Amino acid sequence: MENPVLSKKFPKFSELPLDKNGPHGNSWGLWGPEDQLGTLNHLTDEVVSLAAAENIKTGHRISLNWSMTGASKPRFPRKLLEQNVINKAPLKHAHDDEWSFNSQCSSQWDGFRHYAYQKESLYYMGRTAEEFAASPMYLKKGIAGRVVFIDWYAWATEQKGLEVDTMTSYAVPFSELMEALPFQGLDPESTLRPGDILLVRFGYLAQYEGMDDARREELDRRYQTSKPDNIGLQPSRELLAFLWDNRLAAVAGDSRSFEVWPCTEMDWHLHEWLLAGWGMPIGELFYLEELARHCAETGRYTFFLSSSPMNVPGGVASPPNALAFF
Repeated sequence: MENPVLSKKFPKFSELPLDKNGPHGNSWGLWGPEDQLGTLNHLTDEVVSLAAAENIKTGHRISLNWSMTGASKPRFPRKLLEQNVINKAPLKHAHDDEWSFNSQCSSQWDGFRHYAYQKESLYYMGRTAEEFAASPMYLKKGIAGRVVFIDWYAWATEQKGLEVDTMTSYAVPFSELMEALPFQGLDPESTLRPGDILLVRFGYLAQYEGMDDARREELDRRYQTSKPDNIGLQPSRELLAFLWDNRLAAVAGDSRSFEVWPCTEMDWHLHEWLLAGWGMPIGELFYLEELARHCAETGRYTFFLSSSPMNVPGGVASPPNALAFF
């Protein structure tokens, strides 16, 4: 079956920016003057249907959601979940609960109101932050489609024997993503197709959960006065061209930011290009440990993703409520 996205005339990366009066790299106007979905427009009904038919075979399901209280020590500079359990007395054996948390304290999708072109103070489609106020995050269709999972951490540590400290600004070059694909039995030239979602395991949450008490104390003290560093992809023109020209719908990983932090390649700063330029959601702190084990055991590194961000008008980010289906 021909992928329907292929039939749409689509500009090359070299043709960006589309709005010549806007900032570098933007694709503003590609899907119309009022667009709010960005690259999620690649997820047509036909693309999602095909992805489900090809990838849901056994019915096995894996949650990709980290605990809402996972970042307890070392603490990140965002509010963790506070839960207030309410006894429904005089009813017997009944409770409600109230939650309060930062939408980016755990697994999350960054929405288009999260990060602007810093110099121009403009968000996706040239909007200001206030213009997103009435818009639910990703509307009501959610994010669903075929995922290509790259377990870079397994490749780096098992195949290459690299020493990796994911709590530092360890920059993963684009070339190593391409090297990791054959390690998983995937062809870098033919694996990805329009509408896919790219998911990368950097090993961040594996190391977070496995660190000893002394390391936890050290980082907890450091994070009280400075923003945490973290592993991520090294921003580059080559990486951005790959994401755009393959017509990916979204990207995600298990680190605090999909790109290395702090970002040192400001010309290719992924948060600007993806969120403000293209309207491409960035997933962060996805829990990938059970997924990595299952993919290694079965030899399957593509699957169907169902993710339903919260329907919050004007939302900046959201828990992903993400499930992998095999």
